[in-house]
Amino acid sequence: MVRNIIIACLAVGFALAAWADDATPPIMPKTVDTPLPTPVTLPAPATTPALPATALTADEAARIALRLQPSITVAGLGVIASQGRVEQAKSGMRPTLALSVAYANQVLVEGASKAVTGFTDGATIKQLLFDFNHTRDLVRQADAQVSVARAGLTRTEADLVFQTKGAFYGYVQAMRLVSVNEANVRNRQDHLAEAQARVKAGVGLPVDVVRGETAVAEAILSLNLAQNAASLAQTTLALTMGVDPRTPLQVADGDEPGLATTDVNALVRTALGRRPEITQAQATMLASQYAVNAARSTSAPSVSGTVGFGMAGDDAWSRDNNVALGVTVAWPLFDGGLTAGKVTEAQANRGAAQAQLAATVLGVTNDVSQAYLNVKTAEQRLVTADAEVTNALEGVRLAQGRYNAGLGTFLDVLDAQAALLTAQTNRVNTQTTINQSRAALAHALNSDPAMK
Repeated sequence: MVRNIIIACLAVGFALAAWADDATPPIMPKTVDTPLPTPVTLPAPATTPALPATALTADEAARIALRLQPSITVAGLGVIASQGRVEQAKSGMRPTLALSVAYANQVLVEGASKAVTGFTDGATIKQLLFDFNHTRDLVRQADAQVSVARAGLTRTEADLVFQTKGAFYGYVQAMRLVSVNEANVRNRQDHLAEAQARVKAGVGLPVDVVRGETAVAEAILSLNLAQNAASLAQTTLALTMGVDPRTPLQVADGDEPGLATTDVNALVRTALGRRPEITQAQATMLASQYAVNAARSTSAPSVSGTVGFGMAGDDAWSRDNNVALGVTVAWPLFDGGLTAGKVTEAQANRGAAQAQLAATVLGVTNDVSQAYLNVKTAEQRLVTADAEVTNALEGVRLAQGRYNAGLGTFLDVLDAQAALLTAQTNRVNTQTTINQSRAALAHALNSDPAMK
């Protein structure tokens, strides 16, 4: 009797289990898959400059900018213009030659009027002999202005190198963030596949699939934004290099090297000896001193010598020749305050140039100090960022393991993956800060290798 009851219960149990398997299939939620969009690119221009076949480094990009950027051409032409002003000033110290040819038909009255037709030709050479160094001081001032322009050219080149490196590392940062977001999309897709498999196996929750699809969509949106940021960064780099912004660029995934010394005082001394701003301010101050000297001799007497040769006659073939030698002394005894006004202006400009030199020294010292602090702080932050990435990876591993074992929730996995994305993004941003800070320090020292 008991045996028959046990057999009957087992039969009913097997029947109920079979019915449950046939009657309750897994419930899959109604979700929409998010498509992965194709990155948007610009068409290449009809003509592109000759670029290296390999991926560009930061130094190579800076050298291309020095070769192609129009701002360098403008600064170079400024040097040539200043040299032209030197020649203009020197002309006052050189001899001048003037030629004249005249033909006249005139009436002379000497007791009786008569018509006279004649040719008059002449040549005059004039040479400044002495003017209390007024012209010489103007030449010296113009020479100093050439030094100002050359230092300005060097400063423009250094600024362009720094700007190019900033754009270069901005593009590298954008490309690295694209890679981080691509990995995040793959991880989100893997989590979604795991959630779908668990639901099909009857051990997962349908809501986990919905959360997984939402996480994938968010990851794809972030990837799309990162790709657009990379495209914009590429156009910025191309523009800084002086090429068509549509030009496709391939850059090497590298970092800016650090400096060998950490002696801040030595770095400041190096910067004060190298920075073109210091040279420019010193040359400006020297030019202002020569301007003061020239202003003081504005009304000084000047002595010039002349040699004249003339020919006159009734026709072009029969002439009377004459030679004249002369000395001219010019001395404006009263100029209505012109000299005093020029001296006052020149002295004020000299004072301003001295103050500008002092301000430039302070500015260079500040540039080096701030760049040094930024480099060291960013390098410290990198240690923290590396630890953050390591811990976030471990968090994803633990959350995934607990979820697979049925001890954790799918939200734990998504949160851990989000923390990993944040950590990896912080790590990329920190490395970019180091690269740009090191480039800023090299710029502050005027020791960037791309300038050599």
